[in-house]
Amino acid sequence: MKRNTRQRTRVTAALNSSREFISAQNLHIMLGDEAPSLATVYRTLQGLSEEGAVDSVNRNGEFLYRLCGTSHHHHLVCVDCAATVELDGGEIEEWAARNASGHGFTMTTHIAEIYGRCAVCSA
Repeated sequence: MKRNTRQRTRVTAALNSSREFISAQNLHIMLGDEAPSLATVYRTLQGLSEEGAVDSVNRNGEFLYRLCGTSHHHHLVCVDCAATVELDGGEIEEWAARNASGHGFTMTTHIAEIYGRCAVCSA
């Protein structure tokens, strides 16, 4: 576990105040005048992501980040507004394990994101 630096604490607090996925650039802006450099925000988010403390989704080539629960889950992601819904793995877990095994792989991890348009954007 990495030590809690001042920058890491500020980035985590800002993520905690945002209930939606957010880009590193918008997070940097949210941190205000005394924000760490954008590069530091990116490095901090990458570290938090590697530790499993934040989830990231790719929306149109840009990674968005959010603090999420500690249990393994997946997401529905709106390609227009970035609204997200957390999904329990359930059948996805079984499908991933079955396919990995069927091809001679020992699965270590997997990521499943489902992209589409939410009900509001589809209307």
